[in-house]
Amino acid sequence: MKLSSVTVLLSCLSVASGFSTPFIAKTQSVSSSALNLFGGKKEGGDKGPGMMDQLGMLKKAQEVASKKMAMDKELAKVEHVGESANGSVKVTVKYVPPPPMQQPGYEATKVDIDDGYFNDESTTSGDLSTSVQEALKDGYAKATIATAENMQALTKELAEVMGDIQGGMGM
Repeated sequence: MKLSSVTVLLSCLSVASGFSTPFIAKTQSVSSSALNLFGGKKEGGDKGPGMMDQLGMLKKAQEVASKKMAMDKELAKVEHVGESANGSVKVTVKYVPPPPMQQPGYEATKVDIDDGYFNDESTTSGDLSTSVQEALKDGYAKATIATAENMQALTKELAEVMGDIQGGMGM
C-alpha cells in the first residue's frame, strides 16, 4: 500500500514538473547596431552614416535601377548580325532583358541563307549546319560584347554607390 501510494505520488510529481517552465539564466548582451539618426558618433570615432546619408544612397540606388531598366529596353531594340566564315549565312541575334537577379539572355530572331549557297549541289547538310553554327556563335559573341560595353558605365556607377555605402559606414 505504501509502495503504490509512493509510486502514484512520484508519478504525479514527475508529470507536474513536465509542465513547469524550465529555469533560464538571465543573460545580457550589448548591441552596437544603434542607428545614429544624424550620423554623429559620440565617443570620438569615425562618423557613421546618418539617416539622411542612407536616404541619399537609397535614392542613388533607385536611379541606377531605373537606368538599368532603360538600358535593357534600348539593348532589346538593337539587332546584332553574325556571319559564317564564308559569309553565306547570317543570323540576327537580339538581347532579351532578364528577370530581376538573373543573367541576360540572347535570342536568334532571323536566319538568312544565301540562295546560291543553299541551292549549290556541292553544299552538304554538314556544311550548312556548320555555317549556321558559325553565324550563331558570331552573333551571340557580338551581342555579348555590345551588352558588356553598355553595362560598364552602369557597373561603374553602381560601384560608386556601393563605395559611398561602405565608406559612410567606416568599413
